[in-house]
Amino acid sequence: MSTARAIVALTIVAASTGLCQFRQRPQLTEMNLDSYQDPVGADSKKSVLLGVTLSLILPGAGEWYAGNLSTGKYFMGADGILWLSYAGISLRGSWIRDDARLFAGRHAGASVEGKEEQFEVDIGNFQSTDEYNQAKLRNREFDLIYDKPGYSWNWNTEKNRLEYRAERIRSDEYFQNAKFIVGALVINRVISAFSAWRSVNRHNKALDSSGGWDIKAEVQGGLPANQGLTISLSRSF
Repeated sequence: MSTARAIVALTIVAASTGLCQFRQRPQLTEMNLDSYQDPVGADSKKSVLLGVTLSLILPGAGEWYAGNLSTGKYFMGADGILWLSYAGISLRGSWIRDDARLFAGRHAGASVEGKEEQFEVDIGNFQSTDEYNQAKLRNREFDLIYDKPGYSWNWNTEKNRLEYRAERIRSDEYFQNAKFIVGALVINRVISAFSAWRSVNRHNKALDSSGGWDIKAEVQGGLPANQGLTISLSRSF
């Protein structure tokens, strides 16, 4: 359970740290209230690189930075759910694997501590060390023979061997599912980074179109009755 709490805590800390960095503002006082400008306010341009980087670290953060929290909150929510799912599935797989190891020690006299994963697979596939070694000798796989101390087992019943094998396979399936969630976490970040890129560009384009100088030239009286050229200069806000 401590592993799940650690992952959730790290995720919350990362999110809080990222969001706090965006929201840092100078302390307002009566002396600087009139001259204060929000560094990440709606009237300032945003950095595309920063927005993309933030979403790669914490999905949704780049959208929040660009003022698009309505989209960013879904990426943040998905990231939290994925992390919780990863923690839960990984813990479940670890519990099943540990129970299977204890079961093998109790019913086959096997000790898997410090052994490679293949040893645990072989325990479930063969009734005893002797049966395993005989099979490897027939196949002339001499380098795979278990002849070291500590690499021995002998199941008391075939039923218990099959039960251990089923539980070990079930734990592997949980760990495989956890890998798929890691892939989903990566995909969520990539999509969020693309969304942040679009949000920042949209924000900056809106600023460009909402203000600037406009030069207009007009012929007074039209071309047939030309009375001169008028040039007007205006600025929109």
